Amino acid sequence: MAFPTLTDNILKHNDYIKMIQIKKQMSLQQQRIFDTVLATVQEMKKQGLVHEIVQEGEMVLDYDIFRRQMLQGSKTKKINRKELQEAMETMVDIKFSYATEDEVGAFVIFQKARVNFEQNKLYITFGKDFRTDNLLPSANYTSLSLTYLNSFSSQYARALYQYFKMLMGKDIARPFRKDIVMEIEFYKKLMGINPQQHKDYYKNNAILIKRTVEPAVDQINTNTNITVTYEKIKVGKEIKKIKFYFVPKEGAIVNDEIIDAEEIKGYTSPPLFSPNFTVFKDFRKWLLDNFKGKKLASGPDGFHEEVVISLSPIGYLRNDLSGKDLDPDEAQSVWEWLFANQDKIGNIQKSKLEQLNQQYCGSKIEIRSKDGGQTKLCKIEQIVRESSEHYKIILLDESGFEIEVPTLLTEEDLQKMKIV
Repeated sequence: MAFPTLTDNILKHNDYIKMIQIKKQMSLQQQRIFDTVLATVQEMKKQGLVHEIVQEGEMVLDYDIFRRQMLQGSKTKKINRKELQEAMETMVDIKFSYATEDEVGAFVIFQKARVNFEQNKLYITFGKDFRTDNLLPSANYTSLSLTYLNSFSSQYARALYQYFKMLMGKDIARPFRKDIVMEIEFYKKLMGINPQQHKDYYKNNAILIKRTVEPAVDQINTNTNITVTYEKIKVGKEIKKIKFYFVPKEGAIVNDEIIDAEEIKGYTSPPLFSPNFTVFKDFRKWLLDNFKGKKLASGPDGFHEEVVISLSPIGYLRNDLSGKDLDPDEAQSVWEWLFANQDKIGNIQKSKLEQLNQQYCGSKIEIRSKDGGQTKLCKIEQIVRESSEHYKIILLDESGFEIEVPTLLTEEDLQKMKIV
């Protein structure tokens, strides 16, 4: 699987800052609507509903998915018609103001929004000055967790939480970043703090932190899966920077990465099939009906040949090598590849790691003690991949104790092992 380059991360970072700055001009309710639209697009992509999102210049969203996303993390248990109408009105009121050396102006983001109950669709028309690629390529944004976002009453908490999650990346177990130092001036720009609207604390950094940072950090720590702390960095007597630390809460890694292990463990290979679906919806429905919790295919375009794609028990595409669900844009690409390569479904090639485990597990080798003296006989229990070319061996001695060989081995090294 291709990993993002440093340039990709920088571009994503800058793109995200622009989007935060746009969102800081919205009311809290408008932010919730905007994020719900983003989350609905992401959810539809993960479910393979990729051909339904854009039609004739409009974005067409599944209303049931949109409604479920709106309710995530909200105290409201259902949405009535009046609330839905207010949400549509709120949506078309969202605008963005700008100022350059040459001109000032403003434009609407959503020009029109309507729900058709008979079709169960939400239709959204963009304002002509808003680029739809700001919204549709959700790889530019970390997946939204509306369960947390909708619990905030502070716009600063909402913006900071999304910013920290973007810096951490998708894999909460292995965060890309766990801290950042922000210049106070950058923090003001990111949070939309200006001298016209925030006269009482724009020039007093101590009050600014008390009014905006403290309540935001409290809400993030109370309501989300990460813990945030911060330090004030002074130059002389004046606070010039803020250093933020953000780490996953204990237990959050497990909770965020729940895998139905029993269903995966009890996997039995589905039969090979050779239908030739011509309608994507029919193809997707067939897979969801027959392959949930099962492996689909190996080595799709853009992934290492050893990567096996499966359908999770709830119908998401999953990279079995990493154990992670695909992000929305990866899912869209793989759904399209599966539709174009239906003959490869169910035809799972054994990975190199599986082949090596099949070849060596159960074999016995002799190892020497650390002082180079006595040897003892051990059984190869498992071979674990550490990188694209290196493997680690786990052994069991005659007493059944596990021994982890510290030296990493290549496939060539494994072939040179003296099997007893």
